Amino acid sequence: MDLPGFVLQMKRRWVANGLPDYPMWIAAVIDSAALATAVIAVAQRDSVHRAVAAALILVALSPWALELWGQARTWPFFVVLTGGATATLMALHPVDYDPAPLLLVLMAGHVTAVAGVWRGLAVLGTAEVVVIVLGTQGILPASAIAIWVVAIIGAFDIGYVMRSQQLRIEAQVREHAIRERQAVLEERQRIGREVHDLVAHSLSVTMLHLTAARREVEEVAAHEGAPDPAQLDDAISALRDAERVGRRAMADIRGTVGLLGQETGPAATAPTRGLHDLPSLVADFRGAGLEVGYDVRGDLGQVPDTTALGLYRIVQESLANVAKHAPGSGVTVRMDVDRDPGRLVVTSELPSGFRRNPGGSGVSGMAERATRLGARFEAGPEDRSWVVRVELPRGDLAADGHVCPLPLLTAPFRRTVPETT
Repeated sequence: MDLPGFVLQMKRRWVANGLPDYPMWIAAVIDSAALATAVIAVAQRDSVHRAVAAALILVALSPWALELWGQARTWPFFVVLTGGATATLMALHPVDYDPAPLLLVLMAGHVTAVAGVWRGLAVLGTAEVVVIVLGTQGILPASAIAIWVVAIIGAFDIGYVMRSQQLRIEAQVREHAIRERQAVLEERQRIGREVHDLVAHSLSVTMLHLTAARREVEEVAAHEGAPDPAQLDDAISALRDAERVGRRAMADIRGTVGLLGQETGPAATAPTRGLHDLPSLVADFRGAGLEVGYDVRGDLGQVPDTTALGLYRIVQESLANVAKHAPGSGVTVRMDVDRDPGRLVVTSELPSGFRRNPGGSGVSGMAERATRLGARFEAGPEDRSWVVRVELPRGDLAADGHVCPLPLLTAPFRRTVPETT
């Protein structure tokens, strides 16, 4: 294995065992400083005591080696082995200008940065006790005691800062990952709603056309003799309309699914439908045999594009629900943007034996769209009708196209109702 691969594997083992994800150069600097200090400390001893000094230094460095291979809870080893071996070396073979206390300084900063403040305090106390005891025994000069005490405290402080910064970085990384997952989930949900609306609307209209064509063909087959050309023309016309709606739905679905491969931006989120498409939508359902009344008040062009798309999808879903659950019922679409706040009301007749379906997603999808617009949404039975009502946020119909931000900053009223799709 090459050196970069070995370093990467070692870092992965380090993090997997609960150690912070510090850049490897930080660990390399600390370990190199400890190794250099150990070499100098051994070299300062005379040849008679050098073997013993080397053995004690190896003991003092062993926690770094153990931690290097991914052991997480090594701070007790630093207290016992590094602190004990360093104190023993300095007590048995004292020298002038001994660099060995630097191991205690590195130990205090390193353990605090890796294991946390409380464990760092334990190591700090151990290092300070070693320095003070050696100073009182005359092994360390009186002037050096204050220097090493302050150096150990400074190392602890640096380790604390490193630990705090690293924890913040890791928290930001986790938060960023969560936001990315949420963004992906929201985008998938948005595209899912678009596909659901397209499929539900198109299949509803297509099924109405196919049903009409089937009935015409059945009536032709039921009569003896030559078929009535008018009935055949009606059947062919219904099938052509079904084919037209199906082809348009396929194009819309391809366009919506194509958003999955686009980067987030204006092109990916621009509305594809609006209130200007409502007459065509109503005409599709009328042509399929659904009795649809359509009443508009005010200039639909003053409605912002995003709001227009949401209202279009709500009308589309409402008509698709009627075509699916009550194809013989009449439905009325009323759009009033001549007032502020504007209002959309879709009213349909409830069929006999009406029963709510709690497993659908149509009403919840419409409610979510309304919530994103900051609109008030209600859907449910009233008398013998099913009413979908959307009240736009006040100020959403401003002539300059700007939307009042206040409704979006507050929790809009939303009544939870059972599903019907």
